[in-house]
Amino acid sequence: MSKLFKIQASWLAGTQVESETREFKMLLDKPKEENGTNLGPKPSEVTLQALGGCLIFAYLYAANRLEIAIDGLKVNIEGEMVPGGWMDENNGKRTGFKDVHFEVEVKTNHSREEIEKVHNLALKASPMYDNFINPIKVTDSFLII
Repeated sequence: MSKLFKIQASWLAGTQVESETREFKMLLDKPKEENGTNLGPKPSEVTLQALGGCLIFAYLYAANRLEIAIDGLKVNIEGEMVPGGWMDENNGKRTGFKDVHFEVEVKTNHSREEIEKVHNLALKASPMYDNFINPIKVTDSFLII
């Protein structure tokens, strides 16, 4: 059974956008060097934050399922974007991330081999990781009000 997630993003002023889901609101903005007011993260940064949070949840799930004790987790992520866009291997212009790299720091007394099993299961269980590595069907429309 599928679950539908909904958000609403509204332009406030200048480069400020308020995004809302369930009862949570987040202010998005651009940094000052991009003519923003730096009152919140950029959407691309929030995308990487979502990946990091999802990977941690997936690691906790995998460790629990494999009965591996984890005492601490941290995910470090870097995403490269090229201002103005870049050309992919099919000569298509892209404006999103060109490369994303993450490293998971795991505090544990378990072996590298045991944590590798956790890592592999976590990657299979993480919806955001899946979103990054596989195409998603996206549809769009607009409404004039």
